[in-house]
Amino acid sequence: MKKQDIKYWLMGTACLGLLSTMTGCKEDDYPDKGIPTVTPQAPTEFSEQVLWPSNLSRVSVHDPSVVYEPSSWSYYIFGSHRAVAKSPNMMTWSTVDVPWAADGVSGVGNDKAFLTPEVTKVTKGGVEVDLPAFNAFEWSKKGNGAWSIDGNMWAPDVIYNEAMGKWCMYLSINGDAWYSSIILLTSNSIVGPYTYQAPVVISGFYADENYKLTDLELAIGGQASLPERYAIGTAWGNRYPNCIDPCVFYDEQGKLWMTYGSWSGGIWMLELDEETGLRDYDVSYALTGSGDGITVDPYFGKKIAGGYYVSGEASYIEYIGGYYYLFMTYGGLTAGGNPDDYNAGGYQMRVFRSQNPDGPYIDSKGSAAVFNKYELNFGPYENDGNRGVNIFGAYGEWGNQAVGGWAERSQGHNSVIAAPDGRNYLVYHSRFQEQGEGHQVRVHQLYQNEDGWLVAAPFEYTGEIAKSAQIASEQLIPSDQIPGKYKLLVHNYKLNHLTKELALPVEVNLNADGSITGAYTGRWSVTAGKSYINISLGGETDYKGVMVLQTLEPANTQVPSFTCLRSATGVTIWGYRYAD
Repeated sequence: MKKQDIKYWLMGTACLGLLSTMTGCKEDDYPDKGIPTVTPQAPTEFSEQVLWPSNLSRVSVHDPSVVYEPSSWSYYIFGSHRAVAKSPNMMTWSTVDVPWAADGVSGVGNDKAFLTPEVTKVTKGGVEVDLPAFNAFEWSKKGNGAWSIDGNMWAPDVIYNEAMGKWCMYLSINGDAWYSSIILLTSNSIVGPYTYQAPVVISGFYADENYKLTDLELAIGGQASLPERYAIGTAWGNRYPNCIDPCVFYDEQGKLWMTYGSWSGGIWMLELDEETGLRDYDVSYALTGSGDGITVDPYFGKKIAGGYYVSGEASYIEYIGGYYYLFMTYGGLTAGGNPDDYNAGGYQMRVFRSQNPDGPYIDSKGSAAVFNKYELNFGPYENDGNRGVNIFGAYGEWGNQAVGGWAERSQGHNSVIAAPDGRNYLVYHSRFQEQGEGHQVRVHQLYQNEDGWLVAAPFEYTGEIAKSAQIASEQLIPSDQIPGKYKLLVHNYKLNHLTKELALPVEVNLNADGSITGAYTGRWSVTAGKSYINISLGGETDYKGVMVLQTLEPANTQVPSFTCLRSATGVTIWGYRYAD
């Protein structure tokens, strides 16, 4: 759970009767408002419990970042191009309009919202100093005279800052040639209006006359001229980030951090000031490395992933069960299918973890998230050793998946929330096999396996009752209810997005004697009293995962299902029991 959610969890416990002085709450309002109270039963064949798949409602929010708002008992997702949606239950989504404000006027246009910051002074070393009046709109126009603000407000991340008593939106204002910035906007309400406060970090000051417009000198000290390491012109992306795609989070000690960046110079991290939501100008970063191998920079902070133009964007960090998990999306965001452009498509979520908020982050194979040279790290010709756990990728013919080319592909730019309702949710946008570049939001539950790695539920969340803590304390499906015919899906690396390749299921039998037969042979076993399952396939051992009931949307049928990871390879598998 993010630190800003703890306050709201406590508010929720009041509704559970812990603080009886609160009024207007009733027990079934929290933590599962909007989710039907159904007691799951392990099926002898297949349960027909009605969960809610018929009530799913879809929205298109690109790059969705999720946050919980307690007064309305709602989850909100904020995405690029001002797309916003809300839901009481992670299933029924509706769109929301969120306005900008400037000079005390609400509803101003995109071309007026980011001109003049409200914050003019910050504290450094106990002394109040001037903050440059950074015009984010004009800065982003420097890279291209024909540039338009519309379509260049990218990937906001919204949190509640208790010290400020404000909702804080961290928004990318993207410009060509790295003339980008991440700015802070605040509001008293999660639905706005949001007002521009100040820049948090700025990229593209490689021309000597430009750096004076930024906060560079405030961060690293006065300069007679632009430091040589930044004066690299169009080679900027070989070394430094494009300042887009922020993720802001509190660590378990209450420190506020921001990750950001995309492809080019990699993913970087700064510590923020909890009192202002802006950069903490009292935190210094000692230059480490040289040339394009700089891993710590006095202005940009610490590199935690990528570099050397390897694919990777949309960093998102969430603390779950003892680890900070770093999600990134590799590949191109489109649906694929362009044989003339290897970068067209292939979006795929990868996962690393660390016990420290600023890393180092590694995958299940021990590979670092930071690269020390360029390597093609996605697609059919990937050659970096398959770095990052492949939590899942493009897949089709799965369960009762809708017909008409709705197989998922190019899933990514996700967020994660350890939610107050006791579940962990993965929220992402997906394109589809035969739907062009149209996209929709999807949500899956996340669980930790016995090794503490995250695995994603094999079906979209439709109100299943199982919560994360139950996995390690209850066997939700009795052992004698597991044997049967299963569909098995292997999420391998190197899917060919040029041909729009999909992972497709095969048939196997999980037999009562613990053997697996069919398209794969192997063994299976479960941990008594817990919901862990171990699977070996074709001589590959130690696929470790969980076994839960899942709903075969869009029908209401519930079936035993598993999701597992083989740590040695980073490959995940899904399975579900099916009837003839």
